[in-house]
Amino acid sequence: MKRKVLISLIVMLAIVMLTATVIFAGTYRNVTKDTTCDPIHDICYDGYGVYIQASTDMAGGCKPAYIGYIGWDLTSETRTWQGASLKLTHYKTTGGTPPFTLKVYPANNDTWTEDGTDPGYDDTQELATADYNGTDTTLTFASDDLGSYFLNKKGGEASIAIVMTDGCGAGSGTVEFEDMEGSGGTAPQSANEADLVFYTGQVVNGTPTAVEVSSFKAESNSQPSSPNWPLLTGLFALAAVVVVGIGYGVRHFNS
Repeated sequence: MKRKVLISLIVMLAIVMLTATVIFAGTYRNVTKDTTCDPIHDICYDGYGVYIQASTDMAGGCKPAYIGYIGWDLTSETRTWQGASLKLTHYKTTGGTPPFTLKVYPANNDTWTEDGTDPGYDDTQELATADYNGTDTTLTFASDDLGSYFLNKKGGEASIAIVMTDGCGAGSGTVEFEDMEGSGGTAPQSANEADLVFYTGQVVNGTPTAVEVSSFKAESNSQPSSPNWPLLTGLFALAAVVVVGIGYGVRHFNS
């Protein structure tokens, strides 16, 4: 009788362990809008996607000439997180001298449209920074500040600006990233559109500490998440080994 109770408790513990692995640790958020804006002429261009350009000013430094804006809908988000990462997929680089430094700032408003006026951004509140070497296929921003910004926007819309701040060299530098209608997929969801991920853990030295327990990837804001089957299969196997091993020990002890 005692052996049956012990084995039952072990099985329950294994189930709890497996359930814990699928508790929210991160989810990909789909882009709802993205555009490129020309702040000098106060206009944005529908269809350009995320496109960043920096040009040289008279003093020889970098001055942003085109700004990329990305927006997400967080109205249905009810969870809590700490860190965040934003991954952009490279499309094309022209001019300038890599590495290019790019920064993420909050947009001044979240109601902008892809072909409307430039919403502007708050350059006093840097959310994350990353260097692009000119050859990598992706660029990733990650920080707790980025997570906090989106957490404060939970329940509504959220928008950020992507700004090149260095890498012009002797002339202008341009880096383009895939938008939601880009060549990586078909609108409205491109396989290479910007991936925004929230993490319950901290971001340490540019790396989210909870990334290894991110068991779910949401394909959209309204669809259910998909399990990380390799992770769950491994955990089930581990739990089975533990249960069998302890059960064998119990039988050996009682014999």
